[in-house]
Amino acid sequence: MTPYSGNDNPHDSQGSAYDDGFGTGGTEGLLLPPWERRERFGFLNGLYLTIKDVLLAPRQFFHRMPSQVGLLEPLYFAVVLGIISSFFAWMWSLAGSSLQMFVADSFEDVVQGPMVAFGFFVSSPFTMAIGVLIKAGLMHGVLMLVGGNRLGFEATFRVSTYGEAAGILALIPACGGAIGVVWSLVVTIVGLYSIHETDPWRAVVSVILTTVVCASMVGASVLTVALGLS
Repeated sequence: MTPYSGNDNPHDSQGSAYDDGFGTGGTEGLLLPPWERRERFGFLNGLYLTIKDVLLAPRQFFHRMPSQVGLLEPLYFAVVLGIISSFFAWMWSLAGSSLQMFVADSFEDVVQGPMVAFGFFVSSPFTMAIGVLIKAGLMHGVLMLVGGNRLGFEATFRVSTYGEAAGILALIPACGGAIGVVWSLVVTIVGLYSIHETDPWRAVVSVILTTVVCASMVGASVLTVALGLS
């Protein structure tokens, strides 16, 4: 990795002209993700290269990422990944229901799962956008409490959104979704302490507490709906 120089905060791109992400005319050592350079790599290749970098080299990916270049591109990335992962979750649900029809007691039991999965697919752009925003807000709040917020909210938001790259593991039948959730937590922890250049334990506390809060909110919502339908 090219050493940082001439800037106490290597992720701060203010005060200098920022180039197309290669670091040749802007802050030295910083590099925009391939997704944010789609004019060079193309849509699919930019998506693929970014997913690969996040999953296989998260520390390098987030350490060299600028943190003051906007929220829309990372949000767009997360929404695209949310649509892809929810689509494949729906497909696997359809495949499972086609086998279940031979043993199910009623047609309602067969279609219930795919219908729920289809609902998640249709609403995925909205739920993903809201989800990553809430997650980023909670994580950054905890980072502030433990003194790990070296950079601003955008840095945490970028970790929250690009960490959704693990959602691509939903392509794997049956266990892919669960693996994706675990790997997303790992990537997010690495991303937080890499981009904020803070202690790993602060990132762990931030991610774990955020996960507990989000899981509690989802569980309470599900329980409320279940009680309302009963």
